Amino acid sequence: MKIRLDKAIVEFIPENDIETAELKALWVRMGNCIGETKRLEPMGVYTPEDTTVKNVARFHMEGLSEQELKAVPAFFAPYDTDVYCVTCNKTVFVKKGDQIPICCGKLMEIID
Repeated sequence: MKIRLDKAIVEFIPENDIETAELKALWVRMGNCIGETKRLEPMGVYTPEDTTVKNVARFHMEGLSEQELKAVPAFFAPYDTDVYCVTCNKTVFVKKGDQIPICCGKLMEIID
């Protein structure tokens, strides 16, 4: 995912089909025209030079309802492919349009 900054505007540019689906899910959760628009607040410190942790920036989404907190977004395979679990290395074949399964509490990833 690329991120582009232009003054007060932030653009997220997905680089593959999974990132596109994740951005769509974020978009729906952030401001779905029902109720209040949500806010992303930075969590902790972002230190990409620290090699003891992953290069991850974390944000907390404020304003989610109980129902939104419990909801699990569905992601669908953009084409016939194998997906794998980054935790246990399990692989599963999914056909185009099938829901990508969750394994070990995380969405399985497409094998490129």
